[in-house]
Amino acid sequence: MPASDINQIIDLERYPLDQPDHPTYAQLLAAGRRSLEDKALFSMAQFVRAEAIVAMVKELEALLPLSCRFDQARDAYTYAPRESGWPENHPRRQVHQCAYNQVLNYQIPNDSSLRQIYYWQPLADFLRILCGYETFYRSECPHLALTSKIAGAGDTDGWHYDSNDVVFSLLLQHPEAGGEFEYAPYIRSQTDENYAGISVLLADPEHNAERPPMALGDFNVFMGDLSLHRVTPVEGTRKRIVALFSYDRNPGTTFDQWYIRQLSQGLLN
Repeated sequence: MPASDINQIIDLERYPLDQPDHPTYAQLLAAGRRSLEDKALFSMAQFVRAEAIVAMVKELEALLPLSCRFDQARDAYTYAPRESGWPENHPRRQVHQCAYNQVLNYQIPNDSSLRQIYYWQPLADFLRILCGYETFYRSECPHLALTSKIAGAGDTDGWHYDSNDVVFSLLLQHPEAGGEFEYAPYIRSQTDENYAGISVLLADPEHNAERPPMALGDFNVFMGDLSLHRVTPVEGTRKRIVALFSYDRNPGTTFDQWYIRQLSQGLLN
């Protein structure tokens, strides 16, 4: 894709990802690595231009009638094997409501600006280097490679860990109130689930969760497999809209079939 075209979508003056020798490129990598190490989150502020955001929101809202409705309670460890015998009020036994609409990959037009971002190779190259991966592939999942979650009044994405180690997202629209991203960076590790710390977080998220500022057009890189997180209930008529980009270190990656089945059952059309 010509730089002149992608520059209509991404602010290449601020983020010259197509110029690895540019001094800003190295600065972004250094800042991103520090932020991921310290906070499990790196945000590239105003990554997408305001005019492009307007067009993306309009496109996704037009696709809302074709989207899937997901609405169920689940625990934070959805992708882990279920075990019995946990005491009452243990984090493993607590469930959290998840409710939103999801626009699927195959529903997003090939000429969409979102898809142009997803397939822009300099972005993928930058993210690979940022995350320290030797290989980096776009997902081939027809449902969830590129997708959007749209949350209306009362919708929420309850406390959970992600099944993949890094999540890449683009915030496109704020609700009038609520819809706030809350998280606890690296609250668990590969060797310690830290159930005591998680119990403290769940008992009083108002005082124990972090709420990083997120603005429209921010591209976010988030280590969600070790950082418990949620999106609080949306309030008002304006929807919260976020786009999700899926990559993996292995080629041909698709998503868990149980979730695909759940989404398919909720197809609105």
